[in-house]
Amino acid sequence: MDDSNQIEEIKNRLDIAQVIEKYVPLRQAGKNYSGLCPFHHEKTPSFIVSPDIQRYKCFGCGETGDIFNFVQKIESIDFPEALEKLAKEAGVELKKQNKNPKYSKLEEINYLATKYYYKEFKNNPTASNYIKQRGFNDESIKQFGIGYAPRYPKLLEYVTKNSSKLSNQELVDSGLFVNKEGKIREKFYDRIMFPIRSTKGSVIGFTGRVLPGNDYGPKYMNSPDTQIFHKKDNLFGQYESRQEIRKLDLAILCEGSPEVIFAHQHGIKNIVAPLGTGLTKEQLEHLSKLSKNILFFFNSDTAGQAAIIRAFKIASELNLYPYASTPTPYKDIDEMIQKEPGKMEHLVEQKQEAFSYIFSNFIKDKDLTELADLTNTKNFVKELLSHVTDQFLQKHYIEKIKQIGKIELVESILPVSDNSFSQKNTRSLPVKENICLLEKTYLQLLIFSKDRSEEIFIPSRYFSSPALGEMYLTIKHSPKTELADIVKLFSEKDEKKLFMEEIVFRATEIDEDSKKQLVKLTRRLKKQYLTRQQKALSVKIAIAEESNNSTDMEKLLTKMQHLTKLLKKVTDD
Repeated sequence: MDDSNQIEEIKNRLDIAQVIEKYVPLRQAGKNYSGLCPFHHEKTPSFIVSPDIQRYKCFGCGETGDIFNFVQKIESIDFPEALEKLAKEAGVELKKQNKNPKYSKLEEINYLATKYYYKEFKNNPTASNYIKQRGFNDESIKQFGIGYAPRYPKLLEYVTKNSSKLSNQELVDSGLFVNKEGKIREKFYDRIMFPIRSTKGSVIGFTGRVLPGNDYGPKYMNSPDTQIFHKKDNLFGQYESRQEIRKLDLAILCEGSPEVIFAHQHGIKNIVAPLGTGLTKEQLEHLSKLSKNILFFFNSDTAGQAAIIRAFKIASELNLYPYASTPTPYKDIDEMIQKEPGKMEHLVEQKQEAFSYIFSNFIKDKDLTELADLTNTKNFVKELLSHVTDQFLQKHYIEKIKQIGKIELVESILPVSDNSFSQKNTRSLPVKENICLLEKTYLQLLIFSKDRSEEIFIPSRYFSSPALGEMYLTIKHSPKTELADIVKLFSEKDEKKLFMEEIVFRATEIDEDSKKQLVKLTRRLKKQYLTRQQKALSVKIAIAEESNNSTDMEKLLTKMQHLTKLLKKVTDD
């Protein structure tokens, strides 16, 4: 049985309402259940659970998902942990996955290297004294597995002795060894070693820092990219910090691995760092699965502040919520924590929106009454906001510009996103609400109806929204009538999937027999359609009248008379 089958079996055995009710008091609301959302503070229930499609949705904060999403978020755990927990509750025995043998070999080599480096660290007074003088305590050393690659290493001997037979290619592929002139040599010498763990906890690489007196190579050196480790995808501390990031719904990004460890040591455990290169889109995408709120806490030097601007742009393109702070007057978090331990916690609490932070810093030495400075500022802001894909946030930032800089910035200078349907903010299809309310209600009743006789169907042209019309035709021609089957028809179409979820979750007062309501709605939709046609025709008549086109006028007036008769008949019925 593969993973997907096991997941489906768990879903079939457990009822989402019963699972959620262990955490949230629910009351029945028609076919659904409602309660106060556990993911944000509210006084009026907007959290809906649908037993029909086994999903939940909060109309207050937008959280939605299935039984696994709920348990992950409420318990602050990863998917494998949620899978294990729900499998136990459902009485499903999980079958262990067989890892790729090559990946397993590489993980084994890195694991053995971690043990070796840790043992060498304990036995080397120079390395251990240096780390303790830097302020790291024994608990941090153990938790993060800090080690030491000695000047005259014997890692190769240790790995080959404690592992099954390894080929030279496997040793090189691990990233810990290089092949020089046919001889296998170790990559790291005389360095403090920081293991890098995957999101599941396996050691996949290392960051090595030189000890004082070692002038060989760069100050920090990372493992090269391997089959199990890619710098652009991973962050230091991603495993150790994952639960706290979920719990606090905030991820802090700093510049280096020592800062991550120092922060953890002083109680700030929702923090990670890139691996020797600039922050990447892939790293933020991975981090966004834990939280959409990202605090950039980079060094106070020029490079650190430039990195905040770049990070803001990437985060904004991904529809995240970026914040910023700085360790000023200290150079970095390391120095700040050592000299003023409580300052970081205060700065995290007082975090600024990254846009306000960047804008304030940019204009602090500008005279905005001078045309050159004003033009320069407007150009800077325009380029910065061109990366903000969320239209609501664009408007919010424009208001911040007005508040902070007293600058009136017309919205027309900003690019408008081509994505008319924002997955983040949109709760329904992008159509006019007043026009489509009847159409939505009709579709809602139709998918809940099991008696679909011809009299309840309407011509698709009655729909003012092409998207709703397409959905209607799909439902009309579907041979299946069960709600879950209908929902599956739109499982891969984002806009329509969201709309189908809204239909289901809004269905708190659907009668078992909805046929009478559907028959009434067909007449109302016809009336609405004819009214739209009448309005459109009146515009054409006005244009013909303005241009003195009597031939067109006569034809159009005849059509108008016909429409008026049809509309009267529908109204009288």
